[in-house]
Amino acid sequence: MSVLEICAQADFAKMAYNNIGEKPEQGKEKAVFSSIHSFLSHCAMISKLLQAKGSQQTIENILDVPRDSIINKRKFRNHLEHYDAELKAWIRRAGEGASVVNHHVGSRADFPIKNALFVSFYDPFTKICTFVDRDFNLEEMFIESQEIRNKADKWLVLHPMQPI
Repeated sequence: MSVLEICAQADFAKMAYNNIGEKPEQGKEKAVFSSIHSFLSHCAMISKLLQAKGSQQTIENILDVPRDSIINKRKFRNHLEHYDAELKAWIRRAGEGASVVNHHVGSRADFPIKNALFVSFYDPFTKICTFVDRDFNLEEMFIESQEIRNKADKWLVLHPMQPI
């Protein structure tokens, strides 16, 4: 079931990722971040499912997904799941009077503000999403999510599920 769910989450991630590119030109920044959040959430679900145990081993081992892959890194998943704690730590580091860039789409060069802190920022040219001052390359994550999907498909061919 975990392998089937990985396939579903990878499909959802693909839909969300494809929706990101349609919106920056339209100036709909909230819609862009809605799609980005959806994409990252589906990648985080894949990360969780990779840690599920089969009979004696994790799904990451069954599918041969490297532990250091972007999606499989627990640090990535924790950053998203603990957004509230990340935001509090970020506020402590920034201090009062810090410039905040939130829910913007464009080039980082457009924000030459010294000591600006980026909460949510997306550069559609580089496909880099900055989330609480950490960069995520969405294109790399997308490619990896689909590679994991392909590994899951191959496993399912060898281990077909019986319909109920």
